Amino acid sequence: MKVAVTVWEDTVSTVCDFSSRLLVFDVMGDEVKNRSSMPFETRMLPGMVNQLGELGVEVLLCGAISRPLERMILASGVKVIPCLRGSIEEVIGAYLDGDLSDARFILPGFGPGAGRVRGRRRRRGGICRLPDEVKGDDRKRQGGFSPSLSQQIRGKGQ
Repeated sequence: MKVAVTVWEDTVSTVCDFSSRLLVFDVMGDEVKNRSSMPFETRMLPGMVNQLGELGVEVLLCGAISRPLERMILASGVKVIPCLRGSIEEVIGAYLDGDLSDARFILPGFGPGAGRVRGRRRRRGGICRLPDEVKGDDRKRQGGFSPSLSQQIRGKGQ
């Protein structure tokens, strides 16, 4: 399976839409094979989606991502795991181990309590959702990300 990570220096790029580099690697079992770094060549959203398709990417690991870009990537058949942070090596290791729900890999402002502003719920704003297979049953016990009910409902029907 081909997995891509948006890159800035040696960390996950904070915002996918403005990332200028991708690290693409093959996952075979629990090992990483055939790493290649390349420019994320275009600033046009359809071009970014096309590039992922041409590379055969099945999963995109990234930081924050705009809703339009996320929807376009999902519609192309690529799974998006957004709102990640950390060094590339640690994030790849956590992906292979199924530990991306750990709080240290979630961007600030997107974890528990992110939907609250002075005791009120936000009406709009970016809320990241981790795919169910990334979330562990013990994520609360380990201090990991656990989406609120409104976040879970928003993720349905996409």
